[in-house]
Formats: sequence, C-alpha cells, structure tokens
Amino acid sequence: MAKPKAKPAPKTSTPKSKATGTKASKIRTKASKAKAAPKAAGPSHPDNDRKPDAPAGVLVTHARKLANQVRTDATTLVLAKITPADADQLDELADALEAAQTSWDAVRDAQGRGAVVKLRGPLLAGREHLFAALRTFADHSEATQRALDQIAGVEGDEDLVTDTRRLLVLARKHQKDLDGTDVTPQRVAQVKEALAAFQAARSGARHQEDGDKTTSQHESDAMRQARQARNRAFWGLASLVRLVSRRGQYAFRNDKSRRARYNLYRSSTAPRSAAGGEPVVEDP
Repeated sequence: MAKPKAKPAPKTSTPKSKATGTKASKIRTKASKAKAAPKAAGPSHPDNDRKPDAPAGVLVTHARKLANQVRTDATTLVLAKITPADADQLDELADALEAAQTSWDAVRDAQGRGAVVKLRGPLLAGREHLFAALRTFADHSEATQRALDQIAGVEGDEDLVTDTRRLLVLARKHQKDLDGTDVTPQRVAQVKEALAAFQAARSGARHQEDGDKTTSQHESDAMRQARQARNRAFWGLASLVRLVSRRGQYAFRNDKSRRARYNLYRSSTAPRSAAGGEPVVEDP
C-alpha cells in the first residue's frame, strides 16, 4: 500500500527583501543622525571676547559730550562728512552700552552670594576711583598710561583683584601727582583694605560647599551672553567715537583749541606726531 504524500511545510511569511530592509535602515539612520546632530553655530562676532580698553562709563560720558560738540559744530563738520545724524547715533549707542553694562553687572552679581557680593561693590568703586585719577593726573607718564590701557575694564573677580593690585602700585608711584586731589593716602588705604576684605571673603567661600559659586570662575551661559553683549556694545560705540574724532580733528586741523575737543577718550596714550605736537588719534 502506497504511503500518503507528506504535506508540504506551511509557508512562512516572507521577510522584506534585503534591498528594502537596507533602504529602510538607511532612512532611519539618516533621520536619527539629522535629529541628533546640532545645528551649526553661526559665526561668532569678532568683538564678543574683546576686552574693553576703558571703563564703559568713561566711553559713555565721552560719547555724549562728543555728540553735543558735533551739534555745535555742525556747519563746519559737513565738509568732514559728519552730520547731526552721527550725533544722534552716538547718543543711541551710548544708551545701548549703558544698558548692556547694567545688565552685565546685574547678572555677574547674581552669580555670587553672601560676603563676596557685598564686598565687591566697594572694591569696584575704589578701583574705578584710582583708575580715573591716574588716567587724569599721571597723563605725563606714557608707561603708566600704557599700563592703564591694559587694565581697562573688569571682566570678573580675578580681573578685579589683579587690576586693583596694579592700581595700588601705580598710586604709590604717582603719590606726588595725586597730592591735592581726593585720592588721599587715606583713600588709597581704604581701597587696600577693601581689596584685603574681598580676597578674604573669596578665600573663605572656597571652603564652603561645592554649590557655592561665589568664588567659581565658571561662567554661566547668562553671564557669557551678558558680557559679550556688553563687549559688542562697547566696541560699536568706540568705533563710531573713533571715526567722529578723526574727522573732527581733520575739520579743525588748523585750530588747535577746537581740534582738542575731538580727542579720543584715551588720547593721552595715542602716539604723538613726529614734531612732538598733539596726540594723533589712530585706530588701535
């Protein structure tokens, strides 16, 4: 008797073709990469991390004074390609820098806590006092003025400490130049004490828990953005001030007294002419 034929094995579901599966895999991989890959960052502004060469307040005051002078001399300045519109822009950029500096100060102070923040204000005030006095009464010393150019604005607590130390040394060097001003030996001693107190507070905070950011040099995103915005505002205004100053000096090149009204905000450090005359305002 013939044996019954074996039933054929049931067909299993056919998997997707190799080509189809590979194509789907490639699509998924491409989509995954596109999702994970961060967008390319745009080009960084060249002035983001360029440290100001003077305190923001000094530049703001100078720019506003220069704007008023431009309006006064409007008729003559036309032939030097300076108009009242430039004066308006000087005022606008000065307002922008003042606002950016205020924001930077607020964010920086918010980063710290306790005694460090409390003592930072008096030390900043002392530092600015010494800087302004030395800029004014030691303007005959090119070496000192170059040192002040390097000190310029404060970027953080480490800068504040280092700059104040340097300013105290310069204050002792120029004690005779400062005699008769409000930078008395007592005032210099106050700044020195403020520096010591600030350093002690920072040193004490280092022994506190790791979460205390009073002494940390880490810069948060908010701090970096505020600092860079201040820097861009500073150099935007400085560029226009430099342009107006140069053209104003050209317009009054034959009038020494009126030409001096267009000196740059740090003209005491600008290179002098070969004849030893008035400083020549040049781009840094």
